[in-house]
Amino acid sequence: MPIPNWTTTYFSAPALDAWQRAQTEEITLAEVAFLEQALLLAGAPKRLLDVPCGEARHAVELAKLGHRLTGIDIAPENQARALARATKAGVTIEHVVGDMRALPAEPAGPAFDGAYCWGNSFGYFPRAETQRFAAAVAGCLRSGARFIIDTATAAESLLVELNQRSWIPVDDELTLLLECGYDARESRLDTTYISVRNDRVVDRRTAHHFVFTSGEIVGMLDAAGFETLGLLADLDGSEYELGSERLLVIAERR
Repeated sequence: MPIPNWTTTYFSAPALDAWQRAQTEEITLAEVAFLEQALLLAGAPKRLLDVPCGEARHAVELAKLGHRLTGIDIAPENQARALARATKAGVTIEHVVGDMRALPAEPAGPAFDGAYCWGNSFGYFPRAETQRFAAAVAGCLRSGARFIIDTATAAESLLVELNQRSWIPVDDELTLLLECGYDARESRLDTTYISVRNDRVVDRRTAHHFVFTSGEIVGMLDAAGFETLGLLADLDGSEYELGSERLLVIAERR
């Protein structure tokens, strides 16, 4: 069955806290190092788009390297977290509360030197809406600029062996129980995240990810005006293949 826009209600304190606790500084710095290389950021400072940016953990680290960051995210609470993180780090980022499918147009035309969509966000919406998102990103980027997608919900990763129920320890206090269902008509993964602390359920909420094959993603990017340069399985640059747990797409604006 079709679902409402779940992203407007999902991203509040309990879910954001759990995600924050799971993303260590080591993880963030490794991902930023990958983005530096994949986006070709050596040399002069670049203007970059992080969408959706969450609490801007990548954006802040990239700003510390001298780049100009704009982050867009639909959750007002993420804006407060992002700006607090930037202030603590002694940098400035631009943060816009908005829907990733409706990126604000630049008055003078494409102005960004690179963009990235991290943490499974590329599959938040059905194909037509995801296609519009890809086209909107392309409209923000200068010719030759790169766009990086990170997702663990590509079909070749997710559907080889879908665990319908799994426990994920976050830290010494918090454990997540994931209960997954798959809607074959919609090609949609429905995941209920149950937060357990001290043997007590403290939060329960459901997220939805539309599942695309890697070929479909390449096709959407092509239609949006990108050339896909690489499909990687991890930050180490290994090639993506059937059963890889993660897909990193490197695309370039034509």
